[in-house]
Amino acid sequence: MSISVTSDTSSPDETSNRLSCVEWVLISVATAIITAAVLHSEPLQSANDRSRWSTVWSLVERQTYQIDEIDQYAKWSTIDKVRFRKSDQEPWHFYSSKPPFLSTIVAGLYAAERNTLGYGLFNDTTVVSRILLLIVNVIPFLFALRSLGRTLLLLSVSLPARCFILAVAGFASILNPYLTTLNNHTPGVACAMLTISAAVRLLLSPSQGDFAWLGFFAAMTSCFELPAAQLGVAAFVLAAFIDRKRAITVFVPAAVLPLAFFFLTNWMATGGVKPFYATYGSETYRYVHNGIPSYWMNPRDLDANQEHPLRYLFHCILGHHGLLSLTPALCLTLLGWFLKPRLANATPRHVMALRVIIASGAVMTLVTLGFYLTRTENYNYGGNSVGLRWMLWLFPFWWVAMVEPLQRAKFKGVVTSLLLLVLSAGTTFWSLQRPWKPSWIYEQMEDAGWIRYRTPTPPFQPERTTLFPGTLTVGLREQFVSSSGSRVTLETQAAADGTIDVWVTEAIIDTQTIVPGPDLPKIRLTNPGRALTNDALKTEDNSDTVRQISRMFGRVPFGRPFSATGTGWVPSKVNPEQAWKIDKGLDRVYLTDPFHGKCVQRCDVQFCDALPFGVLRWKISYLTEFGDELSSETWTSARL
Repeated sequence: MSISVTSDTSSPDETSNRLSCVEWVLISVATAIITAAVLHSEPLQSANDRSRWSTVWSLVERQTYQIDEIDQYAKWSTIDKVRFRKSDQEPWHFYSSKPPFLSTIVAGLYAAERNTLGYGLFNDTTVVSRILLLIVNVIPFLFALRSLGRTLLLLSVSLPARCFILAVAGFASILNPYLTTLNNHTPGVACAMLTISAAVRLLLSPSQGDFAWLGFFAAMTSCFELPAAQLGVAAFVLAAFIDRKRAITVFVPAAVLPLAFFFLTNWMATGGVKPFYATYGSETYRYVHNGIPSYWMNPRDLDANQEHPLRYLFHCILGHHGLLSLTPALCLTLLGWFLKPRLANATPRHVMALRVIIASGAVMTLVTLGFYLTRTENYNYGGNSVGLRWMLWLFPFWWVAMVEPLQRAKFKGVVTSLLLLVLSAGTTFWSLQRPWKPSWIYEQMEDAGWIRYRTPTPPFQPERTTLFPGTLTVGLREQFVSSSGSRVTLETQAAADGTIDVWVTEAIIDTQTIVPGPDLPKIRLTNPGRALTNDALKTEDNSDTVRQISRMFGRVPFGRPFSATGTGWVPSKVNPEQAWKIDKGLDRVYLTDPFHGKCVQRCDVQFCDALPFGVLRWKISYLTEFGDELSSETWTSARL
């Protein structure tokens, strides 16, 4: 069996504008699958797309690129932001760290939707985001597949080979998961494919319109993908080689249009031509705002990766973010780079055009990969995502490079190619709804202990075995408020044996105020190094009020040191310029409930050494063995 052009006897000119029914079926099914995926996608999937959606909302609703207001909401908040002001006389504002080119385009579409259908991005996030993703992702994807098919047809590629490549592009590309989220890569791929199509037409039969298309889409690709600036340069060189006059008079004006818009939007956002993205590591990324340091002051996990360049290169090609491991069909691309094109029933001009596209794609792949290998301060594989997203725009070049291996394939080659297609499709569909999460290879490697990118949380030093520290001093006073509305005021006093007593000096239980008196319990830490347990609650009063107050503290599941689970910052509601640094701790005990069976009593604590009692908040919760919450109560310092 051989994939060859013998079954496709029509000349290129006779079929150049007519795709076969099989090709249209492949394109239609691929588009339908992506449409369904978008219609079921979750909005605001990651810090990356939230950064862009925040700009879209701010532009339409507040006519500004500043995202301060929307970023205050937890589900919209993003780490992909910078703090910037145009002069020392102006206040600081937050902006998306992403180039504003795409966000401005999407904002225009959102404004049109807002004024027609009336749905708002904040209140109707799911509906609006899906509508816009259909426009900015699915429609360009459809045009990219159509352009790919026509380009292969122009190059006199056989029908079986064309169908195989369309199947790879439509169903087995790591690009596909990104079609369910707002990002710059998917429109960048579509523009790159249209650039290739225009270049092939120019190499076969130059026309003035194709000079304009080449200039426009090469520039658009560069605007969406900054590393694709090399594509813009290569496209201009090609245009000048074919016809220098039309390269100047047609190509350049067409390219200037998107470039001008790119720099205009950047100037409107930053006041200059340098995008925020290019200031990584500067004070725009590294700052302390209202007492809270930015994420980029102390990045974690993959963002803190400092592995050896050779190890990084391995994972970029064959590892957890590997181009070949995640999309094995690209092995055909690698083979195609080294095979001399010899298209059957094709003219030397067709062979030359194919050689130009393959060679340029190979060179730009090496340049792009080499560039990111030099960025040793940011070896994060493009962040927490399924693949090397900063190389996605090269996929159209890789698809075209598969032509020659497929044209030469015999029976074993066909079987191998189909197996590579199936393996690639498996990875694609596994990640289709989770572009901003690691690949299955990453998860398997992590489970096996082969990779460790998670920043470990060091244990408490010294150990924390009590809710309140054993180093309490005399004269401390703090009020705590519960999620049920109860309040208690605690004070520390010196005991006769030299220890510290913690007294409840006032309490409000079920709207009843209880003042100091004989009915109030004394909660005593009998030894600063021992846990506070029910046995340590010293009171002679056995009234319901006393038992209720005692249970607020006595049911904390102590018995072993708290496990450290991370750190964080909590803004102060009293002072907007202040934030509390917290250390998170967890303890749990296992119980048997007569009705629910095995249960877990869990205590989550936010320790804060800057507060008098050393704790900002704690939550006691009861859960079934399956994780279902039966009840919970949270106590928070009134200072918050």
